[in-house]
Amino acid sequence: MVSELEMLGFIKSNGTECRFVGLVTKTPVVKMRVNNPWHVIKDGKVVGTCNLFKVAKSHGLVNPNYNTSVRRRIAEKLGVTLGEVEYENGKCWYEHLKTAEGKPLPIVQHKDETKRDETGFSLQYFPLGYSGSYYVNGAGETVPDADVEKWLHAKSERPDYKPAVQAPKLRNILSLKASGIVIEMPELEEAQALFAD
Repeated sequence: MVSELEMLGFIKSNGTECRFVGLVTKTPVVKMRVNNPWHVIKDGKVVGTCNLFKVAKSHGLVNPNYNTSVRRRIAEKLGVTLGEVEYENGKCWYEHLKTAEGKPLPIVQHKDETKRDETGFSLQYFPLGYSGSYYVNGAGETVPDADVEKWLHAKSERPDYKPAVQAPKLRNILSLKASGIVIEMPELEEAQALFAD
């Protein structure tokens, strides 16, 4: 696989069924304090060249029903049946691409059309586990977690009844395994070397 467009086509062709997937991602680290040693951050964005990335290998689900998952967790916590729980999804920054029949795909895009060129397409993903993650600088050298973590903003708390949801940009996905097919981007070999140890 050599392009974001081809990955988009593969994910769309995979349909709307809930599936297990494996991902390797290389994501720019932008939720950092100003004056960090890697790059300039302004208004939550990197100004100039990005010089710090998080490379992660994980597995999880695409296309689960978020609302049902939340309701099921609330029902278990309260000791009631699923039918007794009502939950309305909150607002989010994205909207799902849909099939011709109107069913949501796991591909999302910014609701604000003026931001779509900048943000591109993302994969709505429910991580279940991680095989590891590393920080690397712009030269591809590993940066110790302790050196990075002191520059990161504190993570906000998520209620235990809400499943973790991520939306990595398609351009940041180096490998996607789904339905017995492996999609690989050109930069994957560099990332795989990190997990070889």
